[in-house]
Amino acid sequence: MSTRLSRRDFIKLTGVTGTALLLVGCSGKASGKRTLFDQLQGVSFTDLPQIADAWHYQDGTLTLDLAKLPELASLGGAVRLEGDILPEPLLIVYGEDGQFYAFRNACTHAGRMIDPVAGTMTLTCCSISASTYDYQGNVLGGPAPEPLTSYPLALEGEQLIISLN
Repeated sequence: MSTRLSRRDFIKLTGVTGTALLLVGCSGKASGKRTLFDQLQGVSFTDLPQIADAWHYQDGTLTLDLAKLPELASLGGAVRLEGDILPEPLLIVYGEDGQFYAFRNACTHAGRMIDPVAGTMTLTCCSISASTYDYQGNVLGGPAPEPLTSYPLALEGEQLIISLN
């Protein structure tokens, strides 16, 4: 038994397929440039860790094994941490100043994720509002009503210890 598409069904199918391919091509993540589509969708440019056991959380303390986090090996690097065992999503940044920073990964305007902006020592919301913060969490621009939550940390050898209490 053969199935034939009507002209109308063929046009619908190719239209849907073309639209899907266009939308996939609209993301700027591969090029490093945030597109309007990325902002509307809240696409984060910061990746999750490549190595699953690179961090451990217990009793309010997050421990990162920097030897297992190539995302934080270079100045300006960053990594997102998420999971059921964490009380909230986090963004860890290795600033161009050689210091590490830890933030609650949620814009204070609408709760979308934040990303570092290369070469600027600033963070920006991944949404269209583009609220901007400095590495102390202070609001620099956009509609964000308050600073980001940041956490104290300490570097002990290859371990980055972050207190979430």
